[in-house]
Amino acid sequence: MKKIKIFFQGLHLIKIMMLASFFVLALTQCEIQPDFTYEYNNPGGKLDIDAWQFIQETDDLSLMEDAITLAGLSDLYSGSDQKTFIVPRNSAWESYLSTNSYASIADIPVAILQNTLKYHIVKARVIFSDPDLLLKNNPIAYDTENDQVMYLSHNSNFIGIINEGTSKSWTIVTSNLEPTNGVIHVTKDVVYLLE
Repeated sequence: MKKIKIFFQGLHLIKIMMLASFFVLALTQCEIQPDFTYEYNNPGGKLDIDAWQFIQETDDLSLMEDAITLAGLSDLYSGSDQKTFIVPRNSAWESYLSTNSYASIADIPVAILQNTLKYHIVKARVIFSDPDLLLKNNPIAYDTENDQVMYLSHNSNFIGIINEGTSKSWTIVTSNLEPTNGVIHVTKDVVYLLE
């Protein structure tokens, strides 16, 4: 008799759980989402403007714009030659000014400013989706506009690295932006070669 009572109690518990499940399902309705066309937000980083226009239109690159203007190098950023532009954002320039005891971009001697900016322009189109850059942590040397070498590579997460394997390397924070005249990689530092 006791076994029958336990059986009916277990059966009663199952009925309550099924009823509760049905109640939860009844309260939640499934809606069919109407068809729509997904609009991609610039897949792949393709830009319809050149590097100079991109820098001018981006608020966080206003100090870079000032540096290019004061150095008289806007032609290097607006030409049609395919290049790679390493573009330090405002915080990078602020740190550079502080480290080198300059009050503003205008206080940097023009020759130093030109040399610094020319180092940030690689004379080749370097995009990290390129099969030549498939191997991680494999720095490849590229000539820059100031006739020095810059090493570009990426880590296992495909985060770009500048001058990996030298005494000082930097991480790219935004990469593979493709203006009409090459590729832009944004950094949080003003970079240089230190072997």
